[in-house]
Amino acid sequence: MRDLGDETRRLGNIYRHLWLLRSLAFAAGLDLDAALAEGRLSPLEFSQMVTACRGGGCSKTCALWLTAQKNADQAAIPDFCASAEILRRLG
Repeated sequence: MRDLGDETRRLGNIYRHLWLLRSLAFAAGLDLDAALAEGRLSPLEFSQMVTACRGGGCSKTCALWLTAQKNADQAAIPDFCASAEILRRLG
């Protein structure tokens, strides 16, 4: 039987990556909840974005990027983001 604990550790903490993804979207002026409610983002796409974030290996870079955006009105979506293509489509 497969140990899901090992897979979770490899991918990274789901809550941390959910927070990073939502924070990055917010910094870029995107409301993921509204996109879901309006049908512009499917629940499957959203879960794939979170999983891509968890496996992207860029959480430290993302956290530093978010810190640098504190005073920005609306940031451009960074190229390092594993969900950049979807986020740009939503913008």
